[in-house]
Formats: sequence, structure tokens, C-alpha cells
Amino acid sequence: MVWIILCAISYIGIFVIFKLIDIFKAPLLNAVVVNYLTAAVLGFAIFGSLPVGQIVSAGWFPMGIVLGFLFIVTFLLIGISSRETGIVITTVASKMSLVLPMTFSIIAYGENVSATKIAAILFAITSVFLCTYKPSSQKTKTNIWKFLLPAIIFIFMGANDSLVIYSREEFGISGDAALFTATLFGISLLCGLIYAVVKRGVMKNFLNFKTWWMGILLGSFNFGSIYFVIRSMNTGIISNSSLYGICNTSTILLSILIGVLFFKEKLNRLNIIGGALAILTIVLMAYSDM
Repeated sequence: MVWIILCAISYIGIFVIFKLIDIFKAPLLNAVVVNYLTAAVLGFAIFGSLPVGQIVSAGWFPMGIVLGFLFIVTFLLIGISSRETGIVITTVASKMSLVLPMTFSIIAYGENVSATKIAAILFAITSVFLCTYKPSSQKTKTNIWKFLLPAIIFIFMGANDSLVIYSREEFGISGDAALFTATLFGISLLCGLIYAVVKRGVMKNFLNFKTWWMGILLGSFNFGSIYFVIRSMNTGIISNSSLYGICNTSTILLSILIGVLFFKEKLNRLNIIGGALAILTIVLMAYSDM
């Protein structure tokens, strides 16, 4: 249970740090590069070494490369989508993706499906939409990207989580959680540096103090979001589908509370209903595995 709580804290920590990056106007790409550096260093530090030979020969190494690449591509797509289609649509698309790893776990690994779990999944999807809904006067471009970008983000976010589940189940990364996590974030770091070199000038404020302390905090939570989810799966207390459902809905619920308490965000009636549904979802998810 401790790992599940730490996983949820890591998820919400990412949300808070991204909020702070926006408030303090820290260079986003720079902070993300520092974030990947921090996550990789943390993983290798916990593992105790940097065994290059063991990493390259590991069965999960090709999947680590794929995930590391997908992580940073997904991040860049979220940035583009926020600009082109709006923050609300992008947020809904990214959070709705929780249905993919949940469905993947049920289909690929024969997890028990009860009426309670089906209801919980439906409530989870509904709560995501209601919690993130905010009336907006923001004008968005009326073109195919308005529909295509959110769909791509939905698929990529869901694929990332599903591939983490696949890696854990198929490649036996239970004992190598720290090494696996460090490797995929190391790949993300490498991709980020290559992107920064190609896009000249984007790293000009790399030594900015805000870049580093926010990047380090973001990297710590980002590392935890993968490491703790693998450790949570290792406990076997709840199924993988319920784990992702609980983590994502609790993150949404806590993000609402933090937004109201610390960032003075205002809730509408639908947000409040969504929060209540999120609580019900968490209860149903836990109950469905009893």
C-alpha cells in the first residue's frame, strides 16, 4: 500500500511542479532536460551502479529505448496541442488515456472483470471529463489538428502506460525497477539533448537557477511515477488495471484540491460532481479486487 501512495504522490507532484514552472516562467524545455537527468541519476543511484553491459544485454533494453523515446515525444506533442487546440482539450485527452492501460491489462493478462470494475472504469472516464472541464473563450484553429492532436496524445499516453505494464510482465523487471526506470529516462535525456542541439537557441538559459531546482523536483517526481508504479505492481495487492485507475483518478482529485487551496482556482458545478465521482471510482476500484 505504501508504494501505491507514493505512486499517487509522484503523479500529483508532477502536476504541481508544472504549475510552478508556468507561474515562475521557467524555461520549460530546459527544465524538462534537467528533469530527465535527475530521474536517470536517481535510478542509477538507487540501483547502486551504472552497469552498461547489463543494460545492453537485458531483455527489456529495446523496450526501454522505445519508452524513452515515446516519453519525450509525448511531452512535445502535449506542448504543441496545448498551443494549437487549447489546454482543456489537451488535458482531457491525456487523462482519458487511463482507459488504455486498464483495458490492456484486462485483455492481455486476463484480469478479472466484474460489473463493479466495469462501472469503475466508466466512472473514471466520466470523472476525468467533469474534473477537467472549464468553459473557455480561447479560440482554437478550426482544422484537422484540432481533432488529430488530442487523439494522438490519447494514444501515446495510453501506449506509454501499457508498455510499462508489458515490460514488467514480459521481461521480469521486478528486481530491476530502478535500473529499468533510469535507463528509459536516460534515453529520454539523450533525445532531449539531441532536440535541443537541433533547435538552436532553446537552451540559452540552461544555467538559470529556476531551471535547475524545478527540473530536479520534476525529475524526482517523474522518476517516482514509473519506479513506484512498478513496485506497486510487484506487491500484487491490486490488479494492474485497478492500480492505474486509482492512481489517475486520485491524481485528478488531488490536483483539484491543490488547485483550489494553493493556486486559487475556482471550481464549477461539473468539477465538483467529477470530484465526487473520482472518490467513488477509487472505492469501486479497490473493492473490485477484494
